[in-house]
Amino acid sequence: MMRWVAVLFLAIPAIVLAEAEPEFYLCSSYVDKSEVGDNTDFGWPVFVKLTEVGTTSLEAFTEASLGKTIRILVGNREFSRATIWVPIPSGNLRGTFSSREIATDWQRSLAGKLPTAPCGAWD
Repeated sequence: MMRWVAVLFLAIPAIVLAEAEPEFYLCSSYVDKSEVGDNTDFGWPVFVKLTEVGTTSLEAFTEASLGKTIRILVGNREFSRATIWVPIPSGNLRGTFSSREIATDWQRSLAGKLPTAPCGAWD
């Protein structure tokens, strides 16, 4: 019994570290424009073009996160999640959603008043 308790205590830090994904928050100063695309086999895409400062911040964040799964968030809502294999220098993001209504809701949120904080990279 004690051996199992020791194994559990040793495994908990590894489990916590494995689940921590770097987060990048979209905020009002980072989003230039957004639009809903046409339906694809994967769902309804929402395209986001970042401002210059947002593009620079995202590129640095993705360069530091190579090989990791990252989350793109707006407030407490997840816009996108991906494993980063190369830095993203373009400032173009895409999230894909199951319905046009959800994609349109995201587009409106991104085109509206976004939070000023948190903004950018958060670990």
